[in-house]
Amino acid sequence: MVNSKIAISTAAMIAIAAAWSGPASATGLSSNVVAEVAVETSAANVIQSMADQAMNELTDQSLADDVRRKKFVSLMDRYFAMDVVSRFVLGRYWRSISEAEIEEFSVLLQNYLALNYANQFKEFNGEQFVVGDETQKNKDTFVDSQFVRPDGPPVNIVWRMRVFDDSYKIIDVSIEGLSMGITQRDEFTSVIQQNNDDVGALTAALKAKTGL
Repeated sequence: MVNSKIAISTAAMIAIAAAWSGPASATGLSSNVVAEVAVETSAANVIQSMADQAMNELTDQSLADDVRRKKFVSLMDRYFAMDVVSRFVLGRYWRSISEAEIEEFSVLLQNYLALNYANQFKEFNGEQFVVGDETQKNKDTFVDSQFVRPDGPPVNIVWRMRVFDDSYKIIDVSIEGLSMGITQRDEFTSVIQQNNDDVGALTAALKAKTGL
């Protein structure tokens, strides 16, 4: 799929990453301006700040690929609750590994996403990111947005956010109704199950893919 989902991720997300083409297939794994955002700042403003930073820092076509990936990871560090995201995409398997292993997985996940999506920013050409309304549901806030393309219909993106230590952080992104967290979890679960429920096999595959 080409730029039909989010090139925003990421920041991230993640995915801000491009109309993210959606998480790369995990079956192929084997073959932060860094002031914390105060809680009184609206969730919508946080998303706008992330988008502005991503567009300013990642769309420069002269950037070396490794520099762009590092900037992408920094954006995820600032705007995403990566420990929460990591547990979610591991599903029930996160309970079978240590806290240190979860932290290691979180770093690998960020670099995996950066490897797959950061360079999509090089292809930006006339696209616009428009932030809409926010809605509170229980302890989470959902921010509507659109990725507006000059050559196609807009892509609807909803950011799921939660307050941690007085700051809004992203915990999931839905693109045209499809949760990227659930999609990535399904991919990773498949890899783990194919390796006798060994999370280490997924970790090893991510290390091989990212070179970490």
